[in-house]
Amino acid sequence: MTMRESWMTLQERQMIWLLRWWVGFFAVATIGFAFFPREIIYWLNVIGHVIFKWPYKTLSFPTEHFWQVLAVSLLCLLTYISFSVAKDIRQNLSHVKYIILSKFATTAGFLAFFILSGPYFAYLAGAVIDFIILALTWSCYIRTNRSRGL
Repeated sequence: MTMRESWMTLQERQMIWLLRWWVGFFAVATIGFAFFPREIIYWLNVIGHVIFKWPYKTLSFPTEHFWQVLAVSLLCLLTYISFSVAKDIRQNLSHVKYIILSKFATTAGFLAFFILSGPYFAYLAGAVIDFIILALTWSCYIRTNRSRGL
């Protein structure tokens, strides 16, 4: 623990630790979605069929890049928010709400497409992954606020 972190609550240090993980995770996801979008779809399909024995059809490869640009920009923003809050949690903790809002929207979107477009494993995997990020971040955010008396 550095001198700067010694005055923080345990929950603040845990939130910083989680956000540092998110910085790495979101940065890797940004690179993946920017440069390897077909490979991501391919591996989601393979994991669904081979590991989980998913009996339904596979998600097709994207033929255009319109949504890819939006996904990459969102991941860049999530990386920056995670970094800025981890760097100065007392000043920027309220920005965690944007991560929570984003992950709520993507979880709901993946579930909606899973229900309305068909049972593609990639939609279910996206919903589960983003829900885990949402639940961990929200839980840690609430604990951090309570520890500070906010």
